[in-house]
Amino acid sequence: MGRATQDLRKEHEAILFVLQIFDKMLQSGERDLETMLHYYGEVLYFLKIFADKCHHGKEENYLFEELVNKGIPNEGGPVGVMLREHAEGRDYIAQMSSSLDDKDLSGFNEAAVNYRDLLRSHIDKENNVLFVMADRVLGEEEQNLLFEKFEQHEENVIGQGVHDKLHSMIDIWAEAFGVE
Repeated sequence: MGRATQDLRKEHEAILFVLQIFDKMLQSGERDLETMLHYYGEVLYFLKIFADKCHHGKEENYLFEELVNKGIPNEGGPVGVMLREHAEGRDYIAQMSSSLDDKDLSGFNEAAVNYRDLLRSHIDKENNVLFVMADRVLGEEEQNLLFEKFEQHEENVIGQGVHDKLHSMIDIWAEAFGVE
C-alpha cells in the first residue's frame, strides 16, 4: 500500500465514522429542531469541506489524473464511475443544504440517507478496487509525490488548522450521540 492511497484510506475511515454518527443523528427524535439543525449544519460543513473539497479534491486533481496517465480508463472505466459518483454526492449535498436553509427536516433526511448510502458504496469501491489498482500501477516514488501534492492541496484548499477543527467537531458529535 502506497503513501498516497494510505492517506486516502485513512480519510475514508474518518468519513465513515462521521457517517456512523450521522446515522445516530438521523435517528435521534428526542432533540429539539434548533439543536438538530445546528448539528446537521455542522455535519454538512464537514461533508462540504473535508469529504468533498479536501478528500475528493485530492482524488480528482491528482490521483485520478495520474491513474488515467497510467492507462486506467476514465470514460467507461473506474475513474469515470468515481467522478460521476462525486458529482452525484455534490447534488445530495446541495439538496441537504437547501433543505437545511428551509428548515425542512424531511427533505434533509431524505437527501442525507441517499448521500450516506452513496458514499458508503463509493468508499468501498475506492478502497477495494480503485486504490488496489493504484497500488499496482504507482511506484513508491510516485505515491510519495502524490502524498506531497495532497498535503499542499489540504493546506491551500481548507487552510491551516481547519483539519484539526473538523476532527474536534467529530469528537463532540461522537460524545453527544454516544458513538465510539
